[in-house]
Amino acid sequence: MNTETNKVFAYRFNQALTEHGWNLSDLARRVGVTPQAAQKWAKGISIPRGLKLKSLAEVTGKPEHWYFMQPDTDDPEVMAHLGIPKKLDVTEEALLAIFNQLPEAEKLRLIIHAKGVLKELEELKDDVGDLIKHLNR
Repeated sequence: MNTETNKVFAYRFNQALTEHGWNLSDLARRVGVTPQAAQKWAKGISIPRGLKLKSLAEVTGKPEHWYFMQPDTDDPEVMAHLGIPKKLDVTEEALLAIFNQLPEAEKLRLIIHAKGVLKELEELKDDVGDLIKHLNR
């Protein structure tokens, strides 16, 4: 079982259900499968093959291959749910390339330093927020 394929299929399957306003029983009846089979498809436990996939495509008006295409989305929650890694931008790629060249001890020092800087920025933000609240009284 290819879990990534099943997750993508389940995402697309549920997307088709939502677009048509159908529940699992509606779709199962249209495709000619049991509601339990449709439920397994919706959860990504299994995927239809052969005639069942062809029937699913016909009743939903989506081509068969559509069910296996990764979604065109930048939504990090969707991508994380499907197990699709986030693509790095140019700056992130450059930073990672530099980071990977560092010795392990320096990598750890850099991580500790960056966490410290983030903590200081968060504290500064909180202090500024408190000042603003105090001035608005």
